[in-house]
Amino acid sequence: MTATDPRAPRKGDRLIALGLFAATFAALALTHASVGVPRDESYYFRAGQDYAAWYVDVWEALKRGEPGKAFTDQAIVRRFDYNHEHPVLTKVAFGLSHLLFTEKLHWTGEFGGFRLPAWVFAGMLSALLYLMAARLASRKSAVFAVLAFWLVPRHFFHAHLACFDIPVAWAWLLTAYCYWRSLSNRRWALWTGVAFGLALATKHNAWIIPGVFLIHFALAEAPKAWREEKGRGLLKAASPFFAMATLGPVLFYLHWPYLWHAPLQRFGWYAGFHTQHINYPWEYFGRLLVEAPYPVGYAFGLTAMTVPAGILALMATGTLREMARFAATYGVRPARRIASELDSDSLFLLGNAFASMVVLSLPSTPIFGGIKHWLPSMPFLAIFAARALDRVSATAGEMLPKGRPLAFPLFAALALGPALWGVAHNHPYGTSFYNEIAGGYPGAATLGMHRQYWSNNVTGVLPWLNQNAPKHARIFFHELTWDSFIAYRKTGLLREDLQYTGSIDDSELAAYQYMPEFRDVEFQIWNSYRTQTPVFGLYLDETPQIVIYQRKR
Repeated sequence: MTATDPRAPRKGDRLIALGLFAATFAALALTHASVGVPRDESYYFRAGQDYAAWYVDVWEALKRGEPGKAFTDQAIVRRFDYNHEHPVLTKVAFGLSHLLFTEKLHWTGEFGGFRLPAWVFAGMLSALLYLMAARLASRKSAVFAVLAFWLVPRHFFHAHLACFDIPVAWAWLLTAYCYWRSLSNRRWALWTGVAFGLALATKHNAWIIPGVFLIHFALAEAPKAWREEKGRGLLKAASPFFAMATLGPVLFYLHWPYLWHAPLQRFGWYAGFHTQHINYPWEYFGRLLVEAPYPVGYAFGLTAMTVPAGILALMATGTLREMARFAATYGVRPARRIASELDSDSLFLLGNAFASMVVLSLPSTPIFGGIKHWLPSMPFLAIFAARALDRVSATAGEMLPKGRPLAFPLFAALALGPALWGVAHNHPYGTSFYNEIAGGYPGAATLGMHRQYWSNNVTGVLPWLNQNAPKHARIFFHELTWDSFIAYRKTGLLREDLQYTGSIDDSELAAYQYMPEFRDVEFQIWNSYRTQTPVFGLYLDETPQIVIYQRKR
Protein backbone atom coordinates (compact mmCIF):
# COMPACT_ATOMS: atom_id res chain seq x y z
CA MET A 1 0.00 0.00 0.00
CA THR A 2 1.21 3.49 -0.91
CA ALA A 3 0.30 6.12 1.68
CA THR A 4 0.08 8.87 -0.95
CA ASP A 5 -2.10 6.84 -3.31
CA PRO A 6 -5.77 7.55 -2.53
CA ARG A 7 -6.87 4.69 -4.78
CA ALA A 8 -4.73 1.99 -3.17
CA PRO A 9 -6.51 -0.71 -1.12
CA ARG A 10 -6.61 -0.16 2.62
CA LYS A 11 -5.52 -2.64 5.25
CA GLY A 12 -7.79 -5.66 5.16
CA ASP A 13 -9.26 -4.94 1.71
CA ARG A 14 -7.23 -7.63 -0.02
CA LEU A 15 -8.32 -10.20 2.54
CA ILE A 16 -11.98 -9.32 1.98
CA ALA A 17 -11.43 -9.45 -1.78
CA LEU A 18 -9.88 -12.92 -1.44
CA GLY A 19 -12.89 -14.07 0.58
CA LEU A 20 -15.26 -12.80 -2.10
CA PHE A 21 -13.21 -14.58 -4.76
CA ALA A 22 -13.48 -17.87 -2.85
CA ALA A 23 -17.20 -17.43 -2.15
CA THR A 24 -17.94 -16.72 -5.82
CA PHE A 25 -15.92 -19.69 -7.04
CA ALA A 26 -17.57 -22.02 -4.52
CA ALA A 27 -21.10 -20.81 -5.31
CA LEU A 28 -20.60 -21.50 -9.01
CA ALA A 29 -18.85 -24.83 -8.54
CA LEU A 30 -21.64 -26.08 -6.26
CA THR A 31 -24.48 -25.05 -8.58
CA HIS A 32 -23.14 -25.68 -12.08
CA ALA A 33 -24.13 -29.34 -12.55
CA SER A 34 -27.76 -28.52 -13.38
CA VAL A 35 -26.84 -25.78 -15.89
CA GLY A 36 -27.32 -27.00 -19.44
CA VAL A 37 -24.77 -26.68 -22.23
CA PRO A 38 -25.70 -23.66 -24.37
CA ARG A 39 -25.16 -23.60 -28.08
CA ASP A 40 -21.98 -21.49 -28.00
CA GLU A 41 -20.51 -23.30 -25.01
CA SER A 42 -20.67 -26.61 -26.87
CA TYR A 43 -18.49 -25.09 -29.61
CA TYR A 44 -16.02 -23.79 -27.03
CA PHE A 45 -15.77 -27.24 -25.44
CA ARG A 46 -14.61 -28.59 -28.77
CA ALA A 47 -12.39 -25.60 -29.56
CA GLY A 48 -10.76 -25.81 -26.13
CA GLN A 49 -9.88 -29.45 -26.69
CA ASP A 50 -8.41 -28.68 -30.11
CA TYR A 51 -6.32 -25.79 -28.80
CA ALA A 52 -5.11 -27.72 -25.75
CA ALA A 53 -4.02 -30.48 -28.13
CA TRP A 54 -1.61 -28.03 -29.78
CA TYR A 55 0.18 -27.51 -26.46
CA VAL A 56 0.42 -31.27 -26.18
CA ASP A 57 1.85 -31.30 -29.72
CA VAL A 58 4.47 -28.75 -28.66
CA TRP A 59 5.43 -30.85 -25.63
CA GLU A 60 5.69 -34.01 -27.68
CA ALA A 61 7.78 -32.25 -30.33
CA LEU A 62 10.12 -30.93 -27.64
CA LYS A 63 10.56 -34.44 -26.27
CA ARG A 64 11.43 -35.69 -29.76
CA GLY A 65 13.90 -32.85 -30.24
CA GLU A 66 11.83 -31.42 -33.12
CA PRO A 67 10.15 -28.32 -31.62
CA GLY A 68 9.94 -26.53 -34.95
CA LYS A 69 7.44 -29.00 -36.36
CA ALA A 70 4.75 -27.90 -33.89
CA PHE A 71 5.21 -24.26 -34.88
CA THR A 72 4.66 -24.59 -38.61
CA ASP A 73 1.57 -22.91 -40.00
CA GLN A 74 0.17 -26.27 -41.03
CA ALA A 75 0.54 -27.67 -37.50
CA ILE A 76 -1.00 -24.56 -35.95
CA VAL A 77 -3.92 -24.31 -38.36
CA ARG A 78 -4.71 -28.00 -37.82
CA ARG A 79 -5.45 -27.23 -34.17
CA PHE A 80 -6.61 -23.59 -34.26
CA ASP A 81 -8.70 -23.36 -37.42
CA TYR A 82 -11.93 -24.37 -35.67
CA ASN A 83 -13.88 -21.41 -34.21
CA HIS A 84 -11.15 -18.95 -35.22
CA GLU A 85 -13.58 -16.02 -35.17
CA HIS A 86 -12.66 -15.44 -31.51
CA PRO A 87 -9.34 -14.93 -29.70
CA VAL A 88 -8.19 -17.93 -27.71
CA LEU A 89 -7.19 -16.95 -24.16
CA THR A 90 -10.30 -18.36 -22.50
CA LYS A 91 -10.72 -21.33 -24.83
CA VAL A 92 -7.15 -22.43 -24.19
CA ALA A 93 -7.85 -22.16 -20.46
CA PHE A 94 -11.03 -24.23 -20.83
CA GLY A 95 -9.25 -26.93 -22.84
CA LEU A 96 -6.17 -27.18 -20.63
CA SER A 97 -8.34 -27.25 -17.51
CA HIS A 98 -10.40 -30.12 -18.91
CA LEU A 99 -7.24 -31.97 -19.97
CA LEU A 100 -5.71 -31.64 -16.50
CA PHE A 101 -8.60 -31.80 -14.06
CA THR A 102 -10.96 -34.12 -15.94
CA GLU A 103 -8.86 -36.35 -18.17
CA LYS A 104 -5.64 -36.61 -16.13
CA LEU A 105 -6.52 -36.08 -12.47
CA HIS A 106 -10.24 -37.00 -12.61
CA TRP A 107 -11.04 -34.26 -10.09
CA THR A 108 -13.95 -32.77 -12.03
CA GLY A 109 -16.79 -34.00 -14.19
CA GLU A 110 -17.04 -33.37 -17.92
CA PHE A 111 -18.67 -29.95 -17.61
CA GLY A 112 -16.69 -28.85 -14.57
CA GLY A 113 -13.34 -29.41 -16.25
CA PHE A 114 -14.17 -26.95 -19.01
CA ARG A 115 -15.98 -24.48 -16.77
CA LEU A 116 -13.51 -24.21 -13.91
CA PRO A 117 -11.50 -21.34 -15.48
CA ALA A 118 -14.75 -19.40 -15.96
CA TRP A 119 -15.38 -19.63 -12.22
CA VAL A 120 -11.88 -18.28 -11.61
CA PHE A 121 -12.63 -15.30 -13.88
CA ALA A 122 -15.88 -14.74 -11.99
CA GLY A 123 -14.07 -14.86 -8.65
CA MET A 124 -11.51 -12.35 -9.87
CA LEU A 125 -14.34 -10.09 -11.01
CA SER A 126 -15.80 -10.17 -7.49
CA ALA A 127 -12.43 -9.34 -5.91
CA LEU A 128 -11.70 -6.51 -8.34
CA LEU A 129 -15.19 -5.04 -8.10
CA TYR A 130 -14.85 -4.94 -4.32
CA LEU A 131 -11.41 -3.26 -4.44
CA MET A 132 -12.66 -0.51 -6.74
CA ALA A 133 -16.00 0.02 -5.02
CA ALA A 134 -14.39 0.14 -1.58
CA ARG A 135 -12.55 3.32 -2.57
CA LEU A 136 -15.35 4.84 -4.64
CA ALA A 137 -18.02 4.19 -2.01
CA SER A 138 -17.49 2.34 1.29
CA ARG A 139 -16.43 -1.14 2.34
CA LYS A 140 -19.89 -2.31 3.23
CA SER A 141 -21.38 -0.92 0.06
CA ALA A 142 -18.54 -2.51 -1.93
CA VAL A 143 -19.67 -5.90 -0.65
CA PHE A 144 -23.19 -4.88 -1.63
CA ALA A 145 -21.95 -4.02 -5.14
CA VAL A 146 -20.55 -7.54 -5.54
CA LEU A 147 -23.81 -9.09 -4.32
CA ALA A 148 -25.86 -6.76 -6.51
CA PHE A 149 -23.92 -7.89 -9.56
CA TRP A 150 -24.25 -11.62 -8.87
CA LEU A 151 -27.85 -11.62 -7.71
CA VAL A 152 -28.98 -10.65 -11.18
CA PRO A 153 -30.10 -14.13 -12.27
CA ARG A 154 -28.81 -13.76 -15.80
CA HIS A 155 -25.36 -12.77 -14.54
CA PHE A 156 -25.31 -15.74 -12.19
CA PHE A 157 -26.24 -18.04 -15.06
CA HIS A 158 -23.55 -16.76 -17.44
CA ALA A 159 -20.88 -17.09 -14.76
CA HIS A 160 -21.21 -20.88 -14.79
CA LEU A 161 -20.36 -21.25 -18.46
CA ALA A 162 -17.17 -21.90 -20.39
CA CYS A 163 -17.92 -18.80 -22.46
CA PHE A 164 -16.42 -15.32 -22.88
CA ASP A 165 -19.04 -13.02 -21.39
CA ILE A 166 -18.06 -12.97 -17.72
CA PRO A 167 -14.32 -13.21 -18.55
CA VAL A 168 -14.53 -10.11 -20.78
CA ALA A 169 -16.50 -8.27 -18.07
CA TRP A 170 -13.59 -9.08 -15.74
CA ALA A 171 -10.98 -8.08 -18.34
CA TRP A 172 -12.72 -4.74 -18.99
CA LEU A 173 -12.97 -4.10 -15.25
CA LEU A 174 -9.29 -5.02 -14.82
CA THR A 175 -8.22 -2.61 -17.56
CA ALA A 176 -10.42 0.10 -16.06
CA TYR A 177 -9.02 -0.56 -12.58
CA CYS A 178 -5.41 -0.33 -13.80
CA TYR A 179 -6.12 2.88 -15.71
CA TRP A 180 -7.96 4.34 -12.71
CA ARG A 181 -5.02 3.47 -10.43
CA SER A 182 -2.60 5.02 -12.93
CA LEU A 183 -4.31 8.40 -12.43
CA SER A 184 -2.73 8.61 -8.98
CA ASN A 185 0.23 6.24 -9.42
CA ARG A 186 2.00 6.30 -12.80
CA ARG A 187 3.52 2.86 -12.21
CA TRP A 188 0.10 1.43 -13.02
CA ALA A 189 0.32 2.70 -16.61
CA LEU A 190 2.32 -0.37 -17.65
CA TRP A 191 -0.25 -2.67 -16.05
CA THR A 192 -2.97 -0.87 -17.98
CA GLY A 193 -1.29 -1.99 -21.21
CA VAL A 194 -0.98 -5.57 -19.95
CA ALA A 195 -4.61 -5.64 -18.84
CA PHE A 196 -5.75 -4.27 -22.19
CA GLY A 197 -3.81 -7.04 -23.94
CA LEU A 198 -5.61 -9.62 -21.81
CA ALA A 199 -8.93 -7.98 -22.65
CA LEU A 200 -8.19 -8.10 -26.38
CA ALA A 201 -7.27 -11.76 -25.97
CA THR A 202 -10.65 -12.43 -24.34
CA LYS A 203 -13.29 -10.95 -26.64
CA HIS A 204 -13.77 -8.26 -29.27
CA ASN A 205 -15.72 -6.00 -26.84
CA ALA A 206 -12.31 -4.82 -25.65
CA TRP A 207 -11.49 -2.85 -28.78
CA ILE A 208 -13.75 0.00 -27.64
CA ILE A 209 -12.06 0.39 -24.23
CA PRO A 210 -9.44 2.97 -25.32
CA GLY A 211 -12.17 5.20 -26.73
CA VAL A 212 -13.95 5.23 -23.37
CA PHE A 213 -10.74 6.12 -21.55
CA LEU A 214 -9.81 8.79 -24.12
CA ILE A 215 -13.09 10.64 -23.56
CA HIS A 216 -12.52 10.57 -19.81
CA PHE A 217 -8.90 11.64 -20.23
CA ALA A 218 -9.74 14.53 -22.56
CA LEU A 219 -12.47 15.90 -20.31
CA ALA A 220 -11.06 15.29 -16.83
CA GLU A 221 -7.37 14.42 -16.76
CA ALA A 222 -5.71 16.19 -19.69
CA PRO A 223 -6.73 19.73 -18.60
CA LYS A 224 -5.50 19.04 -15.07
CA ALA A 225 -2.17 17.65 -16.31
CA TRP A 226 -1.70 20.63 -18.64
CA ARG A 227 -2.33 23.12 -15.84
CA GLU A 228 0.20 21.39 -13.60
CA GLU A 229 3.13 20.72 -15.97
CA LYS A 230 2.07 21.79 -19.49
CA GLY A 231 3.23 19.43 -22.23
CA ARG A 232 5.44 17.32 -19.97
CA GLY A 233 2.56 16.68 -17.60
CA LEU A 234 0.27 15.81 -20.49
CA LEU A 235 2.75 13.22 -21.81
CA LYS A 236 3.13 11.62 -18.39
CA ALA A 237 -0.62 11.53 -17.85
CA ALA A 238 -1.07 9.88 -21.25
CA SER A 239 1.34 7.03 -20.42
CA PRO A 240 -1.50 4.45 -20.01
CA PHE A 241 -2.48 5.06 -23.64
CA PHE A 242 1.06 4.49 -24.86
CA ALA A 243 1.09 1.22 -22.92
CA MET A 244 -2.27 0.15 -24.36
CA ALA A 245 -1.24 1.09 -27.91
CA THR A 246 1.94 -1.00 -27.70
CA LEU A 247 1.48 -3.83 -25.22
CA GLY A 248 -2.16 -4.47 -26.11
CA PRO A 249 -1.70 -5.43 -29.77
CA VAL A 250 1.58 -7.24 -29.03
CA LEU A 251 -0.01 -9.45 -26.38
CA PHE A 252 -3.02 -10.01 -28.62
CA TYR A 253 -0.75 -11.21 -31.43
CA LEU A 254 1.46 -13.38 -29.21
CA HIS A 255 -1.41 -15.12 -27.43
CA TRP A 256 -2.98 -16.39 -30.69
CA PRO A 257 -0.82 -18.83 -32.68
CA TYR A 258 -3.31 -18.72 -35.54
CA LEU A 259 -2.13 -15.16 -36.32
CA TRP A 260 1.59 -15.86 -36.27
CA HIS A 261 2.19 -16.80 -39.92
CA ALA A 262 -0.40 -14.55 -41.60
CA PRO A 263 -1.23 -11.77 -39.11
CA LEU A 264 -2.71 -9.16 -41.45
CA GLN A 265 -4.80 -11.53 -43.51
CA ARG A 266 -6.21 -13.43 -40.55
CA PHE A 267 -6.76 -10.37 -38.38
CA GLY A 268 -8.58 -8.76 -41.29
CA TRP A 269 -10.88 -11.76 -41.52
CA TYR A 270 -11.47 -11.65 -37.75
CA ALA A 271 -12.34 -7.94 -37.83
CA GLY A 272 -14.59 -8.39 -40.85
CA PHE A 273 -16.44 -11.29 -39.26
CA HIS A 274 -17.53 -9.16 -36.32
CA THR A 275 -18.16 -5.88 -38.12
CA GLN A 276 -20.36 -7.72 -40.63
CA HIS A 277 -21.79 -10.23 -38.14
CA ILE A 278 -25.03 -12.00 -38.93
CA ASN A 279 -28.16 -10.82 -37.13
CA TYR A 280 -29.75 -13.13 -34.57
CA PRO A 281 -33.57 -12.86 -34.55
CA TRP A 282 -34.81 -11.45 -31.27
CA GLU A 283 -38.29 -10.79 -29.89
CA TYR A 284 -38.65 -7.40 -28.22
CA PHE A 285 -42.04 -6.09 -27.06
CA GLY A 286 -43.90 -8.20 -29.59
CA ARG A 287 -41.65 -7.29 -32.49
CA LEU A 288 -39.36 -9.89 -34.05
CA LEU A 289 -36.09 -8.12 -34.81
CA VAL A 290 -34.39 -9.79 -37.77
CA GLU A 291 -31.98 -7.13 -38.98
CA ALA A 292 -30.24 -4.02 -37.69
CA PRO A 293 -30.74 -1.48 -36.35
CA TYR A 294 -31.95 -2.12 -32.85
CA PRO A 295 -34.92 -0.08 -31.65
CA VAL A 296 -33.77 3.07 -29.88
CA GLY A 297 -33.02 2.26 -26.26
CA TYR A 298 -33.03 -1.51 -26.81
CA ALA A 299 -30.15 -2.25 -24.42
CA PHE A 300 -31.66 -0.02 -21.75
CA GLY A 301 -35.14 -1.47 -22.20
CA LEU A 302 -33.95 -5.06 -21.92
CA THR A 303 -31.83 -4.22 -18.88
CA ALA A 304 -34.86 -2.62 -17.24
CA MET A 305 -36.77 -5.89 -17.74
CA THR A 306 -34.07 -8.31 -16.56
CA VAL A 307 -32.35 -6.73 -13.53
CA PRO A 308 -34.30 -7.33 -10.27
CA ALA A 309 -36.30 -4.20 -9.47
CA GLY A 310 -34.62 -3.30 -6.17
CA ILE A 311 -31.12 -3.45 -7.67
CA LEU A 312 -32.31 -1.69 -10.82
CA ALA A 313 -33.80 1.15 -8.77
CA LEU A 314 -30.48 1.77 -7.02
CA MET A 315 -28.52 1.56 -10.29
CA ALA A 316 -30.88 4.07 -11.88
CA THR A 317 -30.84 6.36 -8.84
CA GLY A 318 -27.06 6.35 -8.69
CA THR A 319 -26.52 7.08 -12.38
CA LEU A 320 -29.31 9.63 -12.73
CA ARG A 321 -28.03 11.54 -9.71
CA GLU A 322 -24.59 11.86 -11.30
CA MET A 323 -26.07 12.92 -14.63
CA ALA A 324 -28.29 15.49 -12.97
CA ARG A 325 -25.39 16.80 -10.91
CA PHE A 326 -23.26 17.27 -14.00
CA ALA A 327 -26.10 18.97 -15.87
CA ALA A 328 -26.92 21.32 -12.97
CA THR A 329 -23.34 22.21 -12.07
CA TYR A 330 -21.66 22.43 -15.46
CA GLY A 331 -24.43 23.01 -17.94
CA VAL A 332 -24.05 26.79 -18.23
CA ARG A 333 -20.38 27.25 -17.32
CA PRO A 334 -17.44 27.92 -19.66
CA ALA A 335 -15.45 24.90 -20.86
CA ARG A 336 -12.37 25.89 -18.82
CA ARG A 337 -14.43 26.08 -15.63
CA ILE A 338 -16.08 22.76 -16.39
CA ALA A 339 -12.72 21.02 -16.88
CA SER A 340 -11.43 22.30 -13.57
CA GLU A 341 -14.45 21.10 -11.62
CA LEU A 342 -15.27 17.75 -13.23
CA ASP A 343 -15.57 14.84 -10.84
CA SER A 344 -13.08 12.54 -12.54
CA ASP A 345 -14.19 9.35 -10.79
CA SER A 346 -17.87 9.87 -11.51
CA LEU A 347 -17.20 10.67 -15.15
CA PHE A 348 -15.02 7.57 -15.38
CA LEU A 349 -17.77 5.37 -13.94
CA LEU A 350 -20.42 6.84 -16.22
CA GLY A 351 -18.33 6.25 -19.33
CA ASN A 352 -17.63 2.62 -18.49
CA ALA A 353 -21.19 1.98 -17.33
CA PHE A 354 -22.79 3.05 -20.60
CA ALA A 355 -20.17 2.47 -23.32
CA SER A 356 -21.22 -1.10 -24.10
CA MET A 357 -24.89 -0.26 -24.02
CA VAL A 358 -24.48 2.73 -26.32
CA VAL A 359 -22.36 0.79 -28.81
CA LEU A 360 -25.00 -1.95 -28.94
CA SER A 361 -27.56 0.74 -29.75
CA LEU A 362 -25.74 2.15 -32.78
CA PRO A 363 -27.64 1.73 -36.08
CA SER A 364 -24.76 -0.20 -37.67
CA THR A 365 -24.44 -2.75 -34.85
CA PRO A 366 -25.75 -6.22 -35.76
CA ILE A 367 -28.48 -7.70 -33.57
CA PHE A 368 -26.58 -10.01 -31.25
CA GLY A 369 -29.30 -10.65 -28.69
CA GLY A 370 -29.31 -10.65 -24.91
CA ILE A 371 -27.73 -8.77 -22.05
CA LYS A 372 -24.57 -10.85 -22.12
CA HIS A 373 -23.28 -8.50 -24.81
CA TRP A 374 -23.21 -5.52 -22.47
CA LEU A 375 -22.18 -7.35 -19.30
CA PRO A 376 -19.01 -5.19 -19.05
CA SER A 377 -21.31 -2.29 -18.14
CA MET A 378 -22.84 -4.02 -15.16
CA PRO A 379 -19.98 -3.91 -12.58
CA PHE A 380 -19.88 -0.13 -12.95
CA LEU A 381 -23.64 0.13 -12.60
CA ALA A 382 -23.30 -2.01 -9.46
CA ILE A 383 -20.89 0.60 -8.06
CA PHE A 384 -23.46 3.32 -8.74
CA ALA A 385 -26.02 1.17 -6.94
CA ALA A 386 -23.66 0.86 -3.97
CA ARG A 387 -23.11 4.62 -3.83
CA ALA A 388 -26.85 5.21 -4.02
CA LEU A 389 -27.42 2.77 -1.15
CA ASP A 390 -24.86 4.65 0.94
CA ARG A 391 -26.74 7.90 0.37
CA VAL A 392 -30.19 6.42 0.95
CA SER A 393 -29.18 4.77 4.22
CA ALA A 394 -27.33 7.89 5.40
CA THR A 395 -30.38 10.05 4.71
CA ALA A 396 -32.64 7.59 6.54
CA GLY A 397 -30.22 7.59 9.46
CA GLU A 398 -30.37 11.37 9.69
CA MET A 399 -34.16 11.30 9.68
CA LEU A 400 -34.31 8.54 12.31
CA PRO A 401 -31.08 8.73 14.34
CA LYS A 402 -32.02 5.78 16.57
CA GLY A 403 -32.42 3.56 13.54
CA ARG A 404 -29.13 4.58 11.91
CA PRO A 405 -27.33 1.23 12.54
CA LEU A 406 -30.18 -0.65 10.87
CA ALA A 407 -30.62 1.62 7.86
CA PHE A 408 -27.96 0.13 5.59
CA PRO A 409 -28.68 -3.58 6.24
CA LEU A 410 -32.43 -2.93 5.97
CA PHE A 411 -32.25 -1.21 2.59
CA ALA A 412 -29.68 -3.73 1.36
CA ALA A 413 -32.01 -6.57 2.32
CA LEU A 414 -34.94 -4.89 0.56
CA ALA A 415 -32.90 -4.67 -2.64
CA LEU A 416 -31.19 -8.05 -2.49
CA GLY A 417 -33.84 -10.27 -0.90
CA PRO A 418 -36.17 -10.52 -3.93
CA ALA A 419 -33.13 -10.83 -6.19
CA LEU A 420 -31.85 -13.79 -4.19
CA TRP A 421 -35.26 -15.44 -4.47
CA GLY A 422 -35.16 -14.76 -8.22
CA VAL A 423 -31.80 -16.53 -8.55
CA ALA A 424 -33.04 -19.56 -6.59
CA HIS A 425 -36.41 -19.70 -8.39
CA ASN A 426 -34.93 -19.26 -11.87
CA HIS A 427 -31.85 -21.47 -11.64
CA PRO A 428 -30.70 -23.11 -13.93
CA TYR A 429 -32.76 -21.41 -16.67
CA GLY A 430 -30.83 -18.16 -16.67
CA THR A 431 -31.81 -16.73 -20.05
CA SER A 432 -35.52 -16.95 -19.19
CA PHE A 433 -35.51 -14.58 -16.21
CA TYR A 434 -37.57 -11.38 -16.22
CA ASN A 435 -38.06 -9.07 -13.27
CA GLU A 436 -41.03 -7.67 -11.37
CA ILE A 437 -41.47 -4.83 -13.86
CA ALA A 438 -41.93 -7.30 -16.70
CA GLY A 439 -44.23 -9.47 -14.58
CA GLY A 440 -41.91 -12.47 -14.46
CA TYR A 441 -42.10 -15.25 -17.04
CA PRO A 442 -45.84 -14.87 -17.80
CA GLY A 443 -45.69 -11.08 -17.99
CA ALA A 444 -42.71 -11.11 -20.30
CA ALA A 445 -44.43 -13.63 -22.57
CA THR A 446 -47.51 -11.38 -22.69
CA LEU A 447 -45.34 -8.37 -23.50
CA GLY A 448 -43.74 -10.31 -26.34
CA MET A 449 -40.23 -10.70 -24.94
CA HIS A 450 -37.77 -13.40 -25.96
CA ARG A 451 -38.41 -16.35 -23.62
CA GLN A 452 -35.03 -18.06 -23.86
CA TYR A 453 -32.01 -18.50 -26.07
CA TRP A 454 -28.95 -20.76 -26.42
CA SER A 455 -30.88 -24.06 -26.00
CA ASN A 456 -29.69 -24.77 -22.44
CA ASN A 457 -33.26 -25.04 -21.11
CA VAL A 458 -33.54 -28.44 -22.76
CA THR A 459 -32.18 -29.99 -19.55
CA GLY A 460 -35.67 -29.49 -18.13
CA VAL A 461 -37.06 -32.23 -20.40
CA LEU A 462 -34.13 -34.68 -20.47
CA PRO A 463 -35.38 -36.68 -17.43
CA TRP A 464 -38.73 -37.23 -19.15
CA LEU A 465 -37.02 -38.36 -22.35
CA ASN A 466 -34.82 -40.76 -20.40
CA GLN A 467 -37.87 -42.30 -18.78
CA ASN A 468 -40.35 -42.30 -21.65
CA ALA A 469 -38.54 -42.34 -25.00
CA PRO A 470 -38.62 -45.71 -26.82
CA LYS A 471 -35.41 -47.68 -27.08
CA HIS A 472 -33.05 -46.17 -29.69
CA ALA A 473 -35.54 -43.37 -30.36
CA ARG A 474 -34.47 -40.78 -32.90
CA ILE A 475 -35.05 -37.32 -31.47
CA PHE A 476 -35.18 -33.96 -33.22
CA PHE A 477 -33.60 -31.64 -30.66
CA HIS A 478 -34.24 -28.43 -32.60
CA GLU A 479 -31.58 -25.88 -31.55
CA LEU A 480 -29.50 -28.33 -29.54
CA THR A 481 -26.09 -28.84 -31.14
CA TRP A 482 -24.48 -32.19 -31.78
CA ASP A 483 -21.67 -31.30 -29.35
CA SER A 484 -24.21 -30.52 -26.60
CA PHE A 485 -25.99 -33.80 -27.30
CA ILE A 486 -22.71 -35.73 -26.96
CA ALA A 487 -21.90 -33.86 -23.74
CA TYR A 488 -25.26 -34.81 -22.22
CA ARG A 489 -24.72 -38.46 -23.11
CA LYS A 490 -21.17 -38.47 -21.73
CA THR A 491 -22.34 -37.08 -18.40
CA GLY A 492 -25.31 -39.43 -18.08
CA LEU A 493 -27.92 -36.69 -18.45
CA LEU A 494 -29.21 -38.45 -21.55
CA ARG A 495 -29.59 -42.16 -22.24
CA GLU A 496 -26.83 -43.74 -24.33
CA ASP A 497 -29.23 -45.39 -26.76
CA LEU A 498 -31.10 -42.22 -27.74
CA GLN A 499 -30.15 -40.87 -31.15
CA TYR A 500 -29.76 -37.37 -32.54
CA THR A 501 -31.31 -36.33 -35.82
CA GLY A 502 -31.56 -32.99 -37.55
CA SER A 503 -34.60 -34.08 -39.55
CA ILE A 504 -38.16 -33.73 -38.30
CA ASP A 505 -39.45 -36.37 -40.71
CA ASP A 506 -36.77 -38.83 -39.56
CA SER A 507 -37.62 -38.42 -35.85
CA GLU A 508 -39.99 -40.04 -33.38
CA LEU A 509 -39.83 -37.26 -30.77
CA ALA A 510 -39.18 -33.53 -31.08
CA ALA A 511 -38.01 -31.13 -28.37
CA TYR A 512 -39.25 -27.79 -29.68
CA GLN A 513 -37.75 -24.63 -28.17
CA TYR A 514 -40.35 -21.93 -27.83
CA MET A 515 -39.04 -18.93 -29.77
CA PRO A 516 -40.96 -16.84 -32.31
CA GLU A 517 -38.36 -17.11 -35.08
CA PHE A 518 -38.96 -20.87 -35.06
CA ARG A 519 -42.73 -20.90 -35.34
CA ASP A 520 -42.43 -22.48 -38.78
CA VAL A 521 -40.48 -25.34 -37.20
CA GLU A 522 -43.37 -26.04 -34.86
CA PHE A 523 -45.79 -26.05 -37.82
CA GLN A 524 -43.51 -28.55 -39.58
CA ILE A 525 -43.60 -30.77 -36.48
CA TRP A 526 -47.41 -30.61 -36.38
CA ASN A 527 -47.67 -31.57 -40.03
CA SER A 528 -45.15 -34.37 -39.84
CA TYR A 529 -46.35 -35.79 -36.50
CA ARG A 530 -50.09 -35.27 -37.23
CA THR A 531 -50.64 -33.72 -33.80
CA GLN A 532 -50.59 -30.27 -32.22
CA THR A 533 -50.61 -31.54 -28.64
CA PRO A 534 -47.35 -31.78 -26.68
CA VAL A 535 -46.84 -34.84 -24.50
CA PHE A 536 -44.58 -33.00 -22.04
CA GLY A 537 -42.87 -29.66 -21.55
CA LEU A 538 -40.80 -27.36 -19.42
CA TYR A 539 -43.09 -24.66 -18.05
CA LEU A 540 -41.79 -21.86 -15.83
CA ASP A 541 -44.68 -20.41 -13.87
CA GLU A 542 -46.94 -22.04 -16.47
CA THR A 543 -45.07 -20.34 -19.33
CA PRO A 544 -43.86 -22.83 -21.97
CA GLN A 545 -40.15 -22.94 -22.69
CA ILE A 546 -39.53 -26.41 -24.18
CA VAL A 547 -42.31 -28.71 -25.40
CA ILE A 548 -42.05 -32.36 -26.43
CA TYR A 549 -44.05 -33.75 -29.36
CA GLN A 550 -44.35 -37.47 -30.08
CA ARG A 551 -45.16 -38.85 -33.52
CA LYS A 552 -48.55 -40.52 -33.77
CA ARG A 553 -48.38 -44.15 -34.84
